[in-house]
Amino acid sequence: MKKSIVLTLFLIALSSQLFAQNEGTVWQYSAYPDLPFTIEKVDLEMTVDPEQPLLVGKGTYTLISRNPKLSRIVFNSAESQIESIFINGEQSDFAVSFDSLIITLADTLKTGEKAALTINWTTSSRYGINKDVYGNVWASLNPKSRRYWMPLPDHPEVTFMLNAAYTVPTELELVSHGTKVSDELSSVDLKTVEWNSTEDIPVSGLTFVLGNYESINARAGVKKVTLHANENALLPEAREELLDIAVSTLKSYEQKVSSEFPYRSLNVVVLPDHHWEEIHSGAGVIYLYQNLGSLATQLRRGIAGQWFGNYHRYLKAYDNRYEFLKVLMADSRNTGQLQNADNLQSIHRWNIWESGVQSINNEYMKEVMEESLADMIQHFKGVTEWENYADLWYDKTGYYWETLPQPEEFEERKEDAEPENEVTYNVEYVYDELNGSLTLVFEADEDPIETLVSVEATAYSFTDTTETEFTFTGAQDTVGVNLSTGIDYMTIRTPDHPDLILNESKPFMFWIGQLRDKKPENRIQAAKALQAYSDNPDLQLALRDVMTQEQNEEVRAAMLETLSTITKDATGTEETFIGYVNSESVSTQLSGLKALANYEGNESAAYTVRNKLIRTDTDTVFNTALRSYVQIAPVADVISLAERFQSSGEDDRKALKTLKTVIADDTTGSALQIADRYALGNYPYEIRKEALQLLINNNTNSDYWNESLNALKEDRDPRIRFIALDAVEYMESDQRNELLSSMLNEELDPRVIGKIRELQN
Repeated sequence: MKKSIVLTLFLIALSSQLFAQNEGTVWQYSAYPDLPFTIEKVDLEMTVDPEQPLLVGKGTYTLISRNPKLSRIVFNSAESQIESIFINGEQSDFAVSFDSLIITLADTLKTGEKAALTINWTTSSRYGINKDVYGNVWASLNPKSRRYWMPLPDHPEVTFMLNAAYTVPTELELVSHGTKVSDELSSVDLKTVEWNSTEDIPVSGLTFVLGNYESINARAGVKKVTLHANENALLPEAREELLDIAVSTLKSYEQKVSSEFPYRSLNVVVLPDHHWEEIHSGAGVIYLYQNLGSLATQLRRGIAGQWFGNYHRYLKAYDNRYEFLKVLMADSRNTGQLQNADNLQSIHRWNIWESGVQSINNEYMKEVMEESLADMIQHFKGVTEWENYADLWYDKTGYYWETLPQPEEFEERKEDAEPENEVTYNVEYVYDELNGSLTLVFEADEDPIETLVSVEATAYSFTDTTETEFTFTGAQDTVGVNLSTGIDYMTIRTPDHPDLILNESKPFMFWIGQLRDKKPENRIQAAKALQAYSDNPDLQLALRDVMTQEQNEEVRAAMLETLSTITKDATGTEETFIGYVNSESVSTQLSGLKALANYEGNESAAYTVRNKLIRTDTDTVFNTALRSYVQIAPVADVISLAERFQSSGEDDRKALKTLKTVIADDTTGSALQIADRYALGNYPYEIRKEALQLLINNNTNSDYWNESLNALKEDRDPRIRFIALDAVEYMESDQRNELLSSMLNEELDPRVIGKIRELQN
């Protein structure tokens, strides 16, 4: 079936429009902020306590007045405790109004005059500071997030040189902007790490990250490139490959835009979980998130973002059009689609352009834009609007490309070759043993083949093998095959029609004979087909006889499954299958586990399956064993198994899989308690998300949700707050309204705000 990006792009445009109704008012920067001063440099001293996390900061800002009578300064600051403010060493009055920090100057500054503004503050805001269960703490790059961890004018127009000294635990590493110039112990448990950037850092690209990292570095010309990752995150060869990609990509982009990399150094940090961060590229710092997929694609995208997103900065920090520029810069032939389970809008837009940029109808427009990347970098710097680019293209072409093509302007994507439709025929073998004749009746299951189909048949007897060919066609056809007497079985195939499926119905003894065929696939076919003869008293003996000689594990597994249909739950027969559960072959294990599902209440069978569940690391084996265990063990035993997984601290996914199978049938509430510990505990997001969804789907108690939602609304992860809102339907009306109003007053993430408002309407 042909695939088109038209519908996909339309749906993306629609979802982006709905999303923009909230993020546009919360995250978009104003075009002309009041900035009657500039910041020449910032000397930052900050202590980072990763446990809470808590930041204790002291920043000295060197200000230059742009106003002849500057009497007050307005910074942005939210959810921080401002301890004191000094100007040129003298304590200053200040006031906080919403997210504005208003500072009164004792002496009016004239145009060009400098002042040293020192602010002391403390913050543990969940909006500006991300923390994960792996010990990583990093400052958000989402729009307008800087004000939650550092007082400053939070706008991409503002830039400054940065000299930052971070006091952190000795066992951790801190990565910031520019170059690390010192790393010295300040006490037994703490050290001070100093980073210096001689280039201006835009506020919108300001960040830092703290964690347990190992670093490798290389040079891209005069630029230093460093990759930071936890030692367990990437194999050494994967790190070296990523570093090589970073160096080669940086060099190739410099050539493409005829411009040096905007910063003295590039620091790339690998983190496990994106934490719903829309922006992944800061000023000379790139975050690669393992749950977004290809690290190489993220890296190429992030380096493109150093020019288009940091050197050029945008008032709408992520935009369909700017992702398009990143794709042009990176060249979609070198990149791929990124994973996007949490619907990040920036990744959504990257993916659609990465797959669709080659399908733009206006090829001329695309070529002009791609060829003018260098001119764009050289003509503009700082905050740059799309209209600036459009003016440049207009001067070149006489066309004003204010917008990119809308979905209807795209051609259909080039489709992959469509596979031939599968056709199924039922084939009945009518064998006259006395006369040595065989008639095959072909009947199409649905649409028939109207041309002749060539069939190659091979007949096997104790002393001889005979090959013959014949044809059939149409919805139904009958073909006679002359055979010598004493035939054991026959196989057929249609080599010219690989998509033709033949459902063969052979005599019982034909299938028994085929169990000794030389080809494993033919023996597997026979073993599976014999399940239809489970009532035949000779079948069990025949299967056991053949299985003792069978060396192929896939064939043995198929025979084992057929044997289980014969024995059912007969007393003592479980020992046969228990013996196969610990086979080295996964397929044999699976067959043994499936067979044990017949032995409800059998302690030996249940013990064997439970033991396999505890010990196996193979998903398919675990899933099959779990299905069998649920059928043969009491609900209480299944819950007990989930508790064991949960208490071990290493089998959380096993615990949740086990809970899923039993939570709906549990009348004791024990399964819900385990899910609660996961949802509200200190676990990775994917674990918490799954547990929270289990609770929402299976717990309708209003008192429980009133208590739990009041706790979850304070969660540091906005995704958890977003998902938790699905449970407000179980609350009493007055409690529901009170909770939503409280959350709306406190919530600052536009995605969560949008959902709250939707629930209020």
